[in-house]
Amino acid sequence: MMPRQVSVTTGARLHFGPLSYRPDSGRHFGGVGLMIDQPGVQLTFTEHDSDQVTGDSAGVERVRQFVSRIRESHPSILATRCRIHVESVVPSHSGLGSGTQLGLAVARGLAEVDGETDVPIAALAERVGRGLRSAVGVYGFESGGLIVDAGQNDSDDIGALACRLAVPDEWRVLLITPPISDDGLSGAEEEQAFAQLGSIPLSLTNELSRLVLTELLPAVIADDFDSFSEAVYEYGSRVGQFFSRIQGGIFGNPATDTLVEHIRQHGITGIGQTSWGPTLFAFAADDAQANTIVTALQSTPSPDSSPLHIQIVSLRNHGATINHNASTL
Repeated sequence: MMPRQVSVTTGARLHFGPLSYRPDSGRHFGGVGLMIDQPGVQLTFTEHDSDQVTGDSAGVERVRQFVSRIRESHPSILATRCRIHVESVVPSHSGLGSGTQLGLAVARGLAEVDGETDVPIAALAERVGRGLRSAVGVYGFESGGLIVDAGQNDSDDIGALACRLAVPDEWRVLLITPPISDDGLSGAEEEQAFAQLGSIPLSLTNELSRLVLTELLPAVIADDFDSFSEAVYEYGSRVGQFFSRIQGGIFGNPATDTLVEHIRQHGITGIGQTSWGPTLFAFAADDAQANTIVTALQSTPSPDSSPLHIQIVSLRNHGATINHNASTL
């Protein structure tokens, strides 16, 4: 009898910023973001007599850590051991939600091999300790598309899903890596940064909520690319102004702020920083516009004359792909 095999494939997450942080009343955190196809996670799980992890060195140790966490915290379930081959992972500390996508892929793959095919996404997130601040990537793993996370009622819960919309398939995202940048914050450094910032003012939460409800979401529904782009930039700018005390700039640091203005001078309106960065994103209406933008930016020196690394990616309007009896690589 052939050993059971399962492959799990998912994309990456853009995060436009939180809606709230430690308010006097109401929900905590929340936020808006969407899923993109690349870079992505691809893992293959094969039933085995012991847990083994092979493949892409960038992900092997991280996968081992997630497996260990699941085995230690849930010893009464998931008895089946696996050989896990890491085909690809999302780069760490880039603002693309790498930990959540990889952790959920590990949790889903182990569950599927063990015969658990209907584990709720919140339970998978709990098994790998994800969704503690943002649930955008959790719900994005499950369904793709644009996600509005309503935030937490309790710090032990993941945020509630307020809205999920499919984004027009022809829209494209340009991932832009600034020439000089620091890794985005995560883990303990991220917690310390939030502690230093204090609460997000209610007035800012109200304005961000208005932007989402009356501008961003209607633009997606109406396939209004220009209005969507303006709303994304406005949302990111307002969030960035609050976080600039920690970051040193609205979009990460003064040099990146200058780069954003340089890019906007090319008529690109929908630009922002995903999570803590350093990755910037910009939206294009279709492939043709995306290629035109890349040509313009690469032919025009950036403010510090350094070349930009730009990748054109598609939006992901579906959740993680699960294939049984996948071929082992």
